[in-house]
Amino acid sequence: MSDAASTPLSLWRGARMKCPRCGEGHIFRSYLKREDACPKCRESFEGLDADDGPAWLTIGLVAHIVVPLLIFLERGPLMPYWQEAAILVVVTIVSALIFLPISKGIFVAALWVINRKAA
Repeated sequence: MSDAASTPLSLWRGARMKCPRCGEGHIFRSYLKREDACPKCRESFEGLDADDGPAWLTIGLVAHIVVPLLIFLERGPLMPYWQEAAILVVVTIVSALIFLPISKGIFVAALWVINRKAA
């Protein structure tokens, strides 16, 4: 497999929270706790610390959901502000909790690809 084909595939595997090398093992042992190595192919994930990147990406993704929703709620049928606020808070929290592990998987896979190409 060529490098051009393997990079997008590795990132896709990371987005699915799977090992960027084999695509079978999980990257995380719990919600955001990274495995030390792939349980299937034993590829090491040591040193692949995503730091603040996943939070940054998650904020951007969530904003693209919440801002249009806010505009829709403000221009749509009248409802009390507390209902609008409740809807926005729930949507923000749920979407952030969904996107955060996906974002972290993408960042871990991207770091894995960078380390592999540097070696």
